Amino acid sequence: MKSKKISAWEAAMLIAGSGLGTGILAIPYAASRTGLFGIITAVAAAFVASALMHLLVADLVLNSKNSTQLMGIFKEHLFKGKNENLYSSLFFAVLAVVLLFNLAIYILVAAEVFTETFGIAPSVSKIIFYGISSLIVVAGIKIIGVSEKYSMIIIGGVVMFLTVKSLDHPVRNIELTFGSYRGALALYGLVMFSFSALFSIPQAANNIENKNKLKTAIIAGIAINAAITLFFTFSAIKASDTVTQVATIGLSSSLGNMTNVVCALFVALAMFTSYLSIALAQIDIICTEIKVKRKTAFMGATVPSLLTALFLPISFIAMIQVVGGIVAVITSLLVIPGYIKATEHSNGNLMLGNLGKNKILLSIVLASYILMAASSFIN
Repeated sequence: MKSKKISAWEAAMLIAGSGLGTGILAIPYAASRTGLFGIITAVAAAFVASALMHLLVADLVLNSKNSTQLMGIFKEHLFKGKNENLYSSLFFAVLAVVLLFNLAIYILVAAEVFTETFGIAPSVSKIIFYGISSLIVVAGIKIIGVSEKYSMIIIGGVVMFLTVKSLDHPVRNIELTFGSYRGALALYGLVMFSFSALFSIPQAANNIENKNKLKTAIIAGIAINAAITLFFTFSAIKASDTVTQVATIGLSSSLGNMTNVVCALFVALAMFTSYLSIALAQIDIICTEIKVKRKTAFMGATVPSLLTALFLPISFIAMIQVVGGIVAVITSLLVIPGYIKATEHSNGNLMLGNLGKNKILLSIVLASYILMAASSFIN
């Protein structure tokens, strides 16, 4: 009988794919308003902060009894006392809305690509994307892990193709300057949002075959995301006649019809990989908190996202900003205190070793996510 656990490689791809999402499409536009050194600084700072936070979340999961999802973990360590039910209900409501809008974003963006590239009606495009993604989610964590792995391999191939094409069609060079601090800060926020895969960490930690490889999987997942982000960003800036707010529009317009199809594949797979992880997280939360069967939780987790995408006309960019800000606030205010509580009696066997209990380091990580929240609203 085949194992239902995922390999370290699949866990890394799960983390990379979960974070990729919609944020990557807006990064080249923000990056084009700053210089090379500003881009490198923003991406490097986001990588370090994200890697540290995700390793802290992994330890939070491993040192919790109710470790299947972040909601249960926060209830175990933070939501205590006479207002326990109130805090739990409020957080559940906020989290449900955040994840709902995440899923709706993925459907909206993928459907828009299907419509523009293949001429499929918008509503049909949304239903097709939802149907395919949902079938994978229903199949379970192993199939999700395998799907993430092959999707990310294809995404990597697409980005390499775009990189080569951009070298053959150079429109501009990236300035060897830092650029404006405001531009670099806005870029930092978008990159942090694109690297964020916090809801996939409980999935990876609880389902990886060898927990000793979890640390490597987390760092590798974020590094893969960073590499794809950098190559895609440089390709879009270098080859686009106009760097558009949704980067693939300007890139495909400049490089021709073949690139249009390739960019459509890139966007669809980026949305697909993120949808799988977030939908699974939403299902786990509903199963645990409302105490319903998994099939019922699946319907409650995914059908509202389809309905939202079909009937609620909300701006793509505005949704990214709102969701990015909310996720950052939830993360910064709850993960660090929860981590401190969960690991206060640990024997020191933490992902970061002794640094894992360094208050200065924890404060810096907390500040980096508060900064992400603030930068989400810089135009």
